[in-house]
Amino acid sequence: MLAQTALGKYRLLQSLGQGSNAEVFFAEPIDNPTVPVVVKRIHDHVVEHPKFRQLFEAEVRSMANFSHPYAVQFLEASIDDPIGPCLVMEYVPGNTLEALLGRNRMLDIDRVGRLLGYFGHALEAAHSAGIIHRDLKPANLMVLKAGTTAESLKVMDFGFAGFAAKPHIQLAELTGHGPIFAIGTPGYVSPEMIRGDRVDGRSDLYAIGVILYELLTGRLPFEFESQEKLLEAHVRNSPPRFAKVGAKHIPPGVEAVVHLALAKYPNERPQSAREVVEMYGRSLGVDYWQITAPVGWEPLPTAVEFTPPARPGLNIAPDPLRIIHEFDAFMPERLAAAKLRGFVEDLGGQVLASEPGLIRMRIGVPQGYKESTGGSGLFGWFRNMSKPSVPCGQEPIELELHMEKPNPSQPLLNVLVAFRPMKDYPPPNPHNWRDRCEKLNAMLRQYLGT
Repeated sequence: MLAQTALGKYRLLQSLGQGSNAEVFFAEPIDNPTVPVVVKRIHDHVVEHPKFRQLFEAEVRSMANFSHPYAVQFLEASIDDPIGPCLVMEYVPGNTLEALLGRNRMLDIDRVGRLLGYFGHALEAAHSAGIIHRDLKPANLMVLKAGTTAESLKVMDFGFAGFAAKPHIQLAELTGHGPIFAIGTPGYVSPEMIRGDRVDGRSDLYAIGVILYELLTGRLPFEFESQEKLLEAHVRNSPPRFAKVGAKHIPPGVEAVVHLALAKYPNERPQSAREVVEMYGRSLGVDYWQITAPVGWEPLPTAVEFTPPARPGLNIAPDPLRIIHEFDAFMPERLAAAKLRGFVEDLGGQVLASEPGLIRMRIGVPQGYKESTGGSGLFGWFRNMSKPSVPCGQEPIELELHMEKPNPSQPLLNVLVAFRPMKDYPPPNPHNWRDRCEKLNAMLRQYLGT
């Protein structure tokens, strides 16, 4: 990708890293190289999602209509770019708060208050727009002009994944084997995310509490090598008092605010980012909310439209054996996990993989079947001939469940299920195949209460 051009005007110079959805590049506008940008190119496998175009457009509209001086700004996007679907955002020079902590074990109380003010303004605006970050941590906070009187902060990664709530029903929940982990970064994740409860903006406030604890004491409130014990501590343990971790210099009022933000249940915490900032400031007699308020900023008054040109190149090629159904399931994620586990166990199925927004499983795989590893010649022929046979009309079925949560505060899941045959067992009768998929879809809907 390096040296290629995005949107016909941004030259990709350096990869800054990648995640499960996209790779991020440092880039420069061809007509103005002095103003660098960040280009986020969506991975090819994400584009294959049956509702990709619809989801991409929704994401872009959401980002285009959230703008704040203390959040990294979305600039533009292209769904049909020659290098693939991509988004362009402002490049923010500076150091992450994580890097800053690496050089300074802890920060001054007043400096923490000012950084909290910038942080709080961005979150208050995002929450008012219905946006929950869900993965706040020092690595996602960029400190600008660090150590100067003009020091400020911008929140990163409100991006592509932040606007589409993708429920993550984990493999252990579907199979009953292995530990269950929380979504987000374990050191900063809220108890309700671990419990599988409803999540709203107050989950981000818990992360604020963790970050404040770390900035003021030089350590996280819970430190365990075992991720399972760490997550259990978020749910059950009280954070150590500051005096016990060597931070006796912190005023009791400041400590009280931090512990309040770290309450185990959302209704026990401050109810907004602004309230956290103002409570911290009152404990020190400083109005951090006011002194960090962005001058002249107002939310965008009207929606920004995004109308991509039609281009068939991104559409999935028609497949008569790929059967797709959509429906809504009115239940929390954790209940859906239990129902899906029952569906798989009752039908003797196999769960292949589970990631945020996607579960892959198989139904009817014959005993003794081993995945084909390809190859040709005698060994390839032998593997093909030795696979277990199945009666005609009972070929195994692969299912992909794509799930979205349109409103994080509501127990509603949008489910798109795609049925397809396994490559080693193509169905000879398309009509019979469709009937079997229709019946399996009806059974799945029964399990999910629809």
